Amino acid sequence: MVCGRCGMPQPVEDVGPFAVFGIPPRLTWEAAELHATYQDLARRCHPDLFQAHRDERVLQAARGAMRTLNDAHRALKNRVGRLRYALSASGRFEEPTHTVPEGLQGSAQIIGRVLAAVETAVVQGNREAWEAQQDHLASLEVQTDKAEQESKAALGRLFNEWDDAVASSRGEWPRVSEGWYTQAIRWLGERQYLETLTRRVRTGRQWPGS
Repeated sequence: MVCGRCGMPQPVEDVGPFAVFGIPPRLTWEAAELHATYQDLARRCHPDLFQAHRDERVLQAARGAMRTLNDAHRALKNRVGRLRYALSASGRFEEPTHTVPEGLQGSAQIIGRVLAAVETAVVQGNREAWEAQQDHLASLEVQTDKAEQESKAALGRLFNEWDDAVASSRGEWPRVSEGWYTQAIRWLGERQYLETLTRRVRTGRQWPGS
């Protein structure tokens, strides 16, 4: 985005976020490392640096470079964004739907009933009925925490397989199995379910105003 010789912003072509950052397409990155790279690039292409040139072409190039950089940072700054981009860039992305993790499938109906009872009690202002469900919610909280740990481990395996393929391809876009894409899409669906479940459990553990 910035000429290595003159330091001037260049017209930005349609490139992916990893190329914008100048890094290999690994999925495992430290957030601080990505942010430091973002800040370094931003310092070199921010439009404010080129105001003195009074050349609209230069300013437009700088604005375009900054937009591209911001878009790349949004795509890469967290693990879910990187996974979604990997699927999209590979032509395999499907909008995920809530998917119950395997470890919770046997108790999914019970979970639904407990949460519904808690939420109904809160809406009706029935604290006695709410308190009667708290032991169930405490148990559910333990199950949810376990599912979260299993989800984290599953994502680690997905990232390791992808990153190993990146290493084998010497930093180029990797080739992974179709099964990897299937698992990745399922993981995103499970992530949606767990985020909603965790939010409902935490909310249900607190009586409004207490």
